Amino acid sequence: MLFWNRARSALFVTLLFFTAYQADAGDFRVEVVSKGFQHDFWRQVNRGCDQAGKDFDADINFVGPESESGIAEQITLLAEALKRNPDAMCVAAISPEPALVELVFSAVEAGIPVITFDSDIGIDMGSDVQAFVATDNMDAGAGATDKMYEALSVRKSRPSQPIRIGVFSQDLMSQSIGDRTFGFIERIKHLYGAGNVAVEGAELYRMPNPNASVILEVAIPPKTVSEAMDQVVRSVLSKPDLVGAYGSNEFSAKSMVTVNAELNVLGPDKAVGIGFDSGADQVRAVRDRVFLGSITQNPFMIGYLSVKTAIEAVKGMPVDDTAVPFFFYTADNLDEPDIAACLYD
Repeated sequence: MLFWNRARSALFVTLLFFTAYQADAGDFRVEVVSKGFQHDFWRQVNRGCDQAGKDFDADINFVGPESESGIAEQITLLAEALKRNPDAMCVAAISPEPALVELVFSAVEAGIPVITFDSDIGIDMGSDVQAFVATDNMDAGAGATDKMYEALSVRKSRPSQPIRIGVFSQDLMSQSIGDRTFGFIERIKHLYGAGNVAVEGAELYRMPNPNASVILEVAIPPKTVSEAMDQVVRSVLSKPDLVGAYGSNEFSAKSMVTVNAELNVLGPDKAVGIGFDSGADQVRAVRDRVFLGSITQNPFMIGYLSVKTAIEAVKGMPVDDTAVPFFFYTADNLDEPDIAACLYD
């Protein structure tokens, strides 16, 4: 900090004026590298980052690849962000590729605090200026299972023969989506008993069981594009033993809404639909009771708290991981203030 001293030279006065000018423009520079702008979720994260920038006098540069499959593009954006020598960085890794992890290590070694958000890189860098800000996605996935189980228990769906529950994920790369999928599956095993459950579909989760009374079918498209997602969702929703379906993010849940408009298999007295995040189509499906409900994160607060934590790290304050709360919203509660604030079009 520069302290006024009348005995200082005119040069000192000039430097003081320049420092004040910089403060007006933002005391800190924070580079935010997100997973992209493909989904409305990231626009809400961006809004949260920008608001934190205003509240804490920071200049925010928010970037991301064209889509959440753009791993190489994200690595390039991260390298460019590091070259700008910011005061802090916030990073939501599409996938913890070695090249991306190496860049994060380079930032930490250069004394730049790095806050990971939404998806961690899964490596403890041994730094006191590192933290992770996100929804507890394992817990959120399990929360979706609990709601599915309650609804199916009330309906006593197909008690005399195996039942099928579709589980939709947009990719295998994202830690956050993977955790929501894994959390959902593990909770199903707990509630129904692992010996009664089979997992079909994606090899990562596959668990054969010829005697299963509950079949989970995990469907993941080869590319993160709407047509591919719709195709795998359609293949599962078309099966006659379907009693429930879960979409683990905005993209997959939106595809459930799209395909259901053709098949009409979700809703009261039909299969139970549960989504994740929001967006106009998904919120409408919940309001119209096509979906039983959906888990909503708080993307604005994820962005806000990521930047806030980064600035605290720059100031030398201790930082730690932050679990951002989530909610289950239904047609009956989605207009309540705490929940409505987390929803977006």
